[in-house]
Amino acid sequence: MNFFEQQDKARRNTGWLVFLFCLAVLSLILITNLLVGIAFQLLSGDTTDIAAVYGSSPFESPGIFSWRNFALISLAVGGVVGCAILYKWWQLSSGGKAVAESLGGVRILPDSEEPNERLVLNVVEEMALASGMPVPPVYLMAHEMGINAFAAGNTPADAVIGVTQGSIEHFKRDELQGVIAHEFSHILNGDMRLNLRLISLLHGIVFIGQVGELFARGGSDRRSDGRVALLGFGLMIIGWLGIFFGKLIKSAVSRQREFLADASAVQFTRNPEGIANALKLIGGYSPGSEINNSHRSEVSHLFFGQAISSLSSLFATHPPIVDRILRVDPHWDGNFLYRGNETRERKLEEEQQKNEEKRQRVQEAAAIGAAVMTGTGESALTDNSLSAAREKIDQIPEFLYEQAKESLGAMSICCSLLLHSEGDLRQKQLEMIKATGFQGLEKEVLKTAQAVDNLQEHCRLPLIELLLPALKCMSAEQYKQFKRLLMQLIRADKKTDLFEWCLFQLVQHYLAGEHEPELKSAPRYKTPGQIGDEYAQILSAVARFGHEDEETAERAFNRGAGAVSLYNIHLLPAEECDVQVFIKAVNVLGLGYPLLQRRLLIGLCRCIEHDGKLTTTERELITTIAAIMGCPLPKLEHLDEGK
Repeated sequence: MNFFEQQDKARRNTGWLVFLFCLAVLSLILITNLLVGIAFQLLSGDTTDIAAVYGSSPFESPGIFSWRNFALISLAVGGVVGCAILYKWWQLSSGGKAVAESLGGVRILPDSEEPNERLVLNVVEEMALASGMPVPPVYLMAHEMGINAFAAGNTPADAVIGVTQGSIEHFKRDELQGVIAHEFSHILNGDMRLNLRLISLLHGIVFIGQVGELFARGGSDRRSDGRVALLGFGLMIIGWLGIFFGKLIKSAVSRQREFLADASAVQFTRNPEGIANALKLIGGYSPGSEINNSHRSEVSHLFFGQAISSLSSLFATHPPIVDRILRVDPHWDGNFLYRGNETRERKLEEEQQKNEEKRQRVQEAAAIGAAVMTGTGESALTDNSLSAAREKIDQIPEFLYEQAKESLGAMSICCSLLLHSEGDLRQKQLEMIKATGFQGLEKEVLKTAQAVDNLQEHCRLPLIELLLPALKCMSAEQYKQFKRLLMQLIRADKKTDLFEWCLFQLVQHYLAGEHEPELKSAPRYKTPGQIGDEYAQILSAVARFGHEDEETAERAFNRGAGAVSLYNIHLLPAEECDVQVFIKAVNVLGLGYPLLQRRLLIGLCRCIEHDGKLTTTERELITTIAAIMGCPLPKLEHLDEGK
């Protein structure tokens, strides 16, 4: 199976289907316009020459069928539909959290000790680090016994993963990895935002029918308003037509994205058997992937499997399960998987075995880390991203890993990472921590600081990414105080270095969606030439921080500039690579349109890849820049990750 070919094909088909969806919305607005025009003609009492109006030129008549009145009705109908769409968009503006909670999902706390919940959290952690994005919160739909999962959100910053009780009880680790990889591919391919837009657009169409139902009920109460009831019934019919075509196109869009996500999941995990067995298990499980929540209809296209049984393949939001299995396992014998009650015990044994293997890998990682710190060795980043992610997690000290699971411990890690090495300044920062009023925080920082001081530099970013779910459990008031504290700690020495900036930006960016209104400005720039100076500033910093000599830095810079067709910019001198100017330039890049942002990030990755090595500073910089842009980080291939 050619996965890249499947991805390109799915993207092309999706573009046409989205266009057809918008065309259907426009057609329904025009039909509604005509219906309202006829209704007003009837209500005015002038019914004698409607046929004549239709037979001649309706837009030249002095009645309701005139260009002026047609335009007014179009504006009114379009405005009502638009308001309905905007209202639903506003409801979903908080991202995946709103979707998960509407489905009855409850957040799994990062410090959960329940074995099944711990397993899904571990898999999500691995997938997040393997894909280069922070760990999203995980929601459990405890009353759903169907085997299913979903990813929802507007951006990676507000993305969540949802799983059903049936999934965590029946999936083995490799099957769960395949399903979670499928959901992460929806995040990385931009499907989440598309899915939420489809929900909003479909709500606008449905609203036409809802208005018609109100008119029909109101008009039927009084005989004199029978024409109003007739208008209501007409609108209801249009609403039903809208639902029909809307669901038809929504389902077709979803089917294309599911094939793409399946292909991406196999490419991501390098294990077709995992996702194939997950699909085979759904096929052999009596409840299947059915969801029973009352909101399932509008969000059915978000799920891994078919959430609603469909009598017609036209309205199926997912391809037939047999077709999906054959695409990832062409040699399938046609038999589904059936499991009994022994699944839970088998999973627990697998998890215990994995924990034992982890302890062994920690010892090996410590030896590798010591060699790297002394300059005698390097660890290569293999093609298996999941293995690399596990290695990153294993190299984090157990104490810090456990601290990162709960809010106070995560806060203490962030503070400890910002503590200065100079004694007097460090003491001043500890006093700042004490003055915040967070009960027990100073004590936790004192316990955490020593472990953080001994932390290997390359472990800082994975640790920050792992602790974000715990920080998201803070209240809004705690977040404001904590954000203020981080700023005070950074400014204690009256300067900001790149790591301090990276830490603050990552924490702020991924927590703001929980507690702050959307402050992101509208995109302004469409071409690289519009922000050439800012891109030159950022590209120069990345080239110089990642390459030791001038010649190599210049070659890397030129490679990054060529990737975005900016041939008139040049590598800036080292003295002009100022941190404050760099920070301002990154904020400007955040105002680019999505296609431009993706292109700019690829250019930065080409610069980094020039020498075949990935330094800690390069990893932190590119991850933070991608977070500020709200754009998934392109995969960095064939690099040795320096520690």
